[in-house]
Amino acid sequence: MDELRSWKEKGLVRYVGITTHNRAIALDMIEGFQCEVLMHRYNMAHRKAEEDVLPAAQVSIPVVAFTCTRWGTLLKGHTNWQGKLPTAADCYRYVLQNPAIHLALTAPKTRQQLEANLTVLHTPLFFAQEVASWQEYGDLIYGTGQDAFDTQWI
Repeated sequence: MDELRSWKEKGLVRYVGITTHNRAIALDMIEGFQCEVLMHRYNMAHRKAEEDVLPAAQVSIPVVAFTCTRWGTLLKGHTNWQGKLPTAADCYRYVLQNPAIHLALTAPKTRQQLEANLTVLHTPLFFAQEVASWQEYGDLIYGTGQDAFDTQWI
């Protein structure tokens, strides 16, 4: 961090950005004014950032969301889910609904997927009932939070 600050003071870098899955580190970076932008995991299943990281960031810095489809697992469904499955665009739309999120990373494989993902830019916000439904779905997908896709932080 000292080196990054030095580079910024010398004009070698304009902005310092931090990326982390770890909420404690993210909060430390935000509260200590260590960065101008934060890239943080956020999606229907990973919502704990809503409790602390996103409110803190909303006051001072923009957040870039990544893993918005939870590595594609949000698109695959769950045996206990009877509702419609989200599209990738639904996942991005959900993430961008949070006022702290300024950008959602997307990784389409085709032009058609890219165009579908970009429709979110012209789609109205979800209604509260839709948000609650996606959160319920996200809870099912998250499960215990200890599957192969999740890193356990000590």
